[in-house]
Amino acid sequence: MPAPAMMASAPAVTVDAAPKEAAPIETVAEAPQVEEADLGQAAQMVEMLRNSGNSKLANSRFVSFIDKVSKGDLQFKENTVIDREGNQVDWESLYDTDVATATDSDRAHLANMWKASGDPAGMEAVLRGGSLGQLGMEDFEGDLGNLGMANHREVLQEVLGSREEADAVLEQMMQGFDGFDPMTMDLGAMNRAKEYKFAEENPFREITDPLAEAIRLIREGRDREALLCLESEVQRNPESSEGWRMLGQLYAEMDQDVEAIQCLRRGHEVDPYNLDSLLALGVSCTNELDQLPALRYLRTWLENHEEHQALVEGVEVPPDFEYDAWRRQVTELFQRAAQANPHDADVFVALGVLENINRDFPAAVQALAGACRLRPNDPTVWNKLGATLANSGKSEQAVVAYHQGLELKPNYARSWSNMAIAHANLGKHKDAARLYLSSLVLNPEATHIWNFLQSAVLNMNMDSQYAMEAIEQRDLKAATQIIDGVLDPAKLPKPLDQPTRPPDETLSSIGL
Repeated sequence: MPAPAMMASAPAVTVDAAPKEAAPIETVAEAPQVEEADLGQAAQMVEMLRNSGNSKLANSRFVSFIDKVSKGDLQFKENTVIDREGNQVDWESLYDTDVATATDSDRAHLANMWKASGDPAGMEAVLRGGSLGQLGMEDFEGDLGNLGMANHREVLQEVLGSREEADAVLEQMMQGFDGFDPMTMDLGAMNRAKEYKFAEENPFREITDPLAEAIRLIREGRDREALLCLESEVQRNPESSEGWRMLGQLYAEMDQDVEAIQCLRRGHEVDPYNLDSLLALGVSCTNELDQLPALRYLRTWLENHEEHQALVEGVEVPPDFEYDAWRRQVTELFQRAAQANPHDADVFVALGVLENINRDFPAAVQALAGACRLRPNDPTVWNKLGATLANSGKSEQAVVAYHQGLELKPNYARSWSNMAIAHANLGKHKDAARLYLSSLVLNPEATHIWNFLQSAVLNMNMDSQYAMEAIEQRDLKAATQIIDGVLDPAKLPKPLDQPTRPPDETLSSIGL
């Protein structure tokens, strides 16, 4: 019998599915400096890179950078990069060894992928042609902390065309370091955090206790209404750290990490000691590939936790720019915390996130499996386990974890989109299309999914003219009439307080 979360006309997910969590993408917007066709080409390239089977490439900052360009969140202007609000973005946040250590053949292959990305069949031919499968893992490993200025100069010289222009940008970058905290920089999110846009119409604006009402609605599976309740809470009480935290957490579950970070940062500003906010910020920043801020938030969580703060006492904070030192220290601190208190689920969640940053997926799987045992009723933990299993190449086991999370929270938009990605990886594009649409039905504001849906439809062996027109117009009603089997949110089961079988039984079925 299928899990309840899968009953609403969605395709059954078999044990051979291979879900891979795509790095979340920000809201789509036009970029005036880039032609619309180029943005679409970039989006297609990102989709194929993420489905390439190379998890390190799929999760690299290089792919994230192209992704942000394709969505208009980053734009090129006069040899600089600016964000959506027109603020200049520091080059330091854009490059890692994925780009700086790429060989000529790697760059040539990526250039071929770009040229082929306008044609899905052509892109697949390039992928089958060999380079991605042959690239060593070390070619797409490492992080910004491993780079020196010489590497930056070489990269910039290649991008800008001359050493003089590269030196000018480097000088500008260094001048901007005064008063700049690289540990909290994440592509303009700090500025955006102060500009959260509330819904113009909110039927919950005048209710007596919006926070309590939001909790009730979430338990009933009515997340979008709960979102409005939480907006009412923080508009009425801007100092409500818990209101901001819950709003951010809900956005994360709805596959909108940019908005999640905006809200979580606001909550952190009004209460820097809210442990749940610190942990959630560490997770969401990791999702956005902003790993340095993630490490700082997680260390701060330990510093302020009554049971774990002794582990940090006397341990000197690493210098801001020494990424590897931060990564090693924070990982070791959480490993010690897990040994000291093996019953703290939050510690194991954080450790799982850290081991994902370290690319030690077996260790991440073990940590998150421990979190699932300690907190089996939390669908977000099962989702993290599923994503980590998929990233480690254990797709069959990942499906079981995703099923468990969706059983607990059938309206979990992020898990539905993860399932869609799994089907796309399997070549089951029709199923992927209906799952993408199901995620969009649950949250139409996760507009980046339209690009994934477009890719799935393009790869379906069918006359896709009407479907493509609906996608181009962002017409959700028309798209659901063309593509069969999309879920009806009204028919979804209610969320469960507990899983239907013991966590050890579920975990043992996947060898954990």
